[in-house]
Amino acid sequence: MSSTASTSNTFLYPWSRKPFLELTTNSIPHSLLLFGQKDIGELHFGLELANYLLCESIDNKPCGQCEACHWVRQGNHPDLFTVVPQVLKRLLPFEVEDDQVGEDGEDKKQSKFIRIEQIRNIISSNELGSYRGGKRVVLIYPVEAMQAEAANCLLKTLEEPSNQLHFILLTNQLEKILPTIRSRCHLFPIPRPSLELSVAWLQTQLPNEYSDQVFEQKLLLHAGAPLKVIASLHEKALDDSIISKQLSQFKNLHSGEIIDLLSQYALLDILNSILKWSFDLNLVLFGQKPRYFPQLEARMQTACLNLNKISFQQFLSSLNDDIRLANHPLFPKVQLDAVLMRYKQLF
Repeated sequence: MSSTASTSNTFLYPWSRKPFLELTTNSIPHSLLLFGQKDIGELHFGLELANYLLCESIDNKPCGQCEACHWVRQGNHPDLFTVVPQVLKRLLPFEVEDDQVGEDGEDKKQSKFIRIEQIRNIISSNELGSYRGGKRVVLIYPVEAMQAEAANCLLKTLEEPSNQLHFILLTNQLEKILPTIRSRCHLFPIPRPSLELSVAWLQTQLPNEYSDQVFEQKLLLHAGAPLKVIASLHEKALDDSIISKQLSQFKNLHSGEIIDLLSQYALLDILNSILKWSFDLNLVLFGQKPRYFPQLEARMQTACLNLNKISFQQFLSSLNDDIRLANHPLFPKVQLDAVLMRYKQLF
C-alpha cells in the first residue's frame, strides 16, 4: 500500500491542499478529469474529492466526522464506486471487495486493465439510485487502463449524466485518453510538488534517516515524485545509479553487469532506467542541463562531442519501442542485450 497522507483526517498530501481548495471553491463538475504526474498523490486527491462530495456536513467539507465520511475512509460507502485494475488495488488506503472473476469466468486477479464488466457493474448499480438519497460518485483510476470496450461503455453514460452522479476520472497520461472522453469532462491539473515541500515531507516520513541532499538526488531520479522516492527507499527498487555507472562507460560498458540485474528486477524497470540516462544524454546533446544525473554532466558533455544526433534520435525511438514491448518479453536477456549493443555502437 502506498504511504498515507500526512494526517489521519484527510487523504490529501500537504502539497495537494492548495489545488484542492482551488477546485472546491466553485461547484464541482459532474464529469471531472484530473491529470498529473504519477506518484504525487493523484489517487488520494481523487478520494478526498469523492469524500468532499459525499460528506453530509454543511460546512468544512469533508468534515471527517459524519457517518458518510467514516464510510468513505473505511472504503465501504454505498454511494462511492472505486474502479481500479486488480494490480493497483494495493494503492488504495482501504480494503475493497475483490472481484476476481470476469464474465467469461477467467481469473482477473492480476489484470492491469479496467475491463468492461467493471464499468457495466457501476453503471447498473447507479441505475438503482442513491443509497443515502444524495450524490453518488464514481472514481476511475487510471483512466488509460480502460480497455476499448470499457471506455466506450463509459462514454455512453458521460453523454447523459445523471444530476446526482459525479465521475472523477484520474490519469497520468492525458495524451492517451480518448478525445471523446476528454471533450465530455472538465480538465483539472494536479501540479507536481515543489522540491522544498517534497524534501520537507520526506523528512517527516523518514526522520533523521537521510539528508536533504539525498532526498533531492532521489527526487531528481524520480522526476520529483515523492511517493516514488518513498517506495524506492522502502522497497528493493532498482537503483538508477547502478545503470548510470555502466552507461557512463559508453562504448566500454560491461553489458553483462546490467543483464545480470534481470535476476532481481523486471526488464521494464531496467529499460526505464536506461531511458532516464538516455533522456539526460539527449538534453546535453542539445546544449541543455541533465535532469536525472546532473553529477555526471561532465562525462556526458565529453561523450556528446562526437555523438551523431540523428543516430541518437533513432536509438531513443527504438528504446521507446522496446519499452512498449517489455511487459511481456519472450526473451528478456536477448532484448536487453540488443538495446545495450545498439547503445555501445553510438560511441
